[in-house]
Amino acid sequence: MHPNIFWAAYAAALMTLSLFISAAHQEGLLQLTRTFLCFGAAPSLIGYSTRRGCWFRCSWKRLLPTVSCLPVTAAVFLAGTTAAYDFPAGETLSPVWMGIHLTLSFWSALLFWSPLLIPAPFLRRRTSMKKFAYLIVTGMLFYFYHQAAGYVQGEPVSITFMTTGTTALIMYLFYFIHTWAAAEEQTDRPTVKGQFHRFQRNEPS
Repeated sequence: MHPNIFWAAYAAALMTLSLFISAAHQEGLLQLTRTFLCFGAAPSLIGYSTRRGCWFRCSWKRLLPTVSCLPVTAAVFLAGTTAAYDFPAGETLSPVWMGIHLTLSFWSALLFWSPLLIPAPFLRRRTSMKKFAYLIVTGMLFYFYHQAAGYVQGEPVSITFMTTGTTALIMYLFYFIHTWAAAEEQTDRPTVKGQFHRFQRNEPS
């Protein structure tokens, strides 16, 4: 699948699902903004920065060390997009808190997407298997946290963010598996040619 086709379908599904769920459950603008920032704006900004080659020319390069720190980025994402929102529930109506929360959520999501979308082949520790486990574990914790919080509070917690975010992670997981399988098919098989046959050297005429 071509990346442009996937990201177009991803954006359309994200917008449609979040608007439908928000309208059905009568959730406010905060949940929609939070969803679009974490699962729309963050990966879009990383993709734009990659196409423009910003990672080695400006302050964006500070994100590069996080590419190989998958447990750190997963922990920051979960804390910034879930626990940091539901813990101070009494302050959610304050405009100041809303601004702080959205900013923290956006940067947490930016750190989460960075190991997946920033091309850094020079880091050998960022293997496809590790990224696959990163997606699976983070997605499960993201979903089960909201389920547990809803059970404790007696009602669903930010159903728009939970459902749309989980769907977005599943969509990207299938795309990741597809690109991983395509990359494995193109891997050159090892050969012994050249180890037992001398190469012909061009002699000067």
